Amino acid sequence: AYIFLLMEAMIDAGVHMGFSRETATILVEETLLGSAMYAMATDQHHAILKNSVTSPAGTTASAMYELERGRFRTVVQDAIWACYRRSLEMGGGNSNIGP
Repeated sequence: AYIFLLMEAMIDAGVHMGFSRETATILVEETLLGSAMYAMATDQHHAILKNSVTSPAGTTASAMYELERGRFRTVVQDAIWACYRRSLEMGGGNSNIGP
């Protein structure tokens, strides 16, 4: 579900920029598919892969800056912790853990 939410946000941004929903959907799906295939085809750390496709002062660098400024990593990690805590609650366990 997390990835679908990300995809939906990316598609909506593409539509906002003037792409048709169909074109935006294809672009997002192909981007994520390519990224997943690239990651699966190598044993390099994901940070190295990210850096290898981020040109200094380029378009990706600008987008990455905005994601980091918006606390993207923290929001994603907090969501994963919330999911884990909820699973503990549902199983009757102690969910008072994590950040």
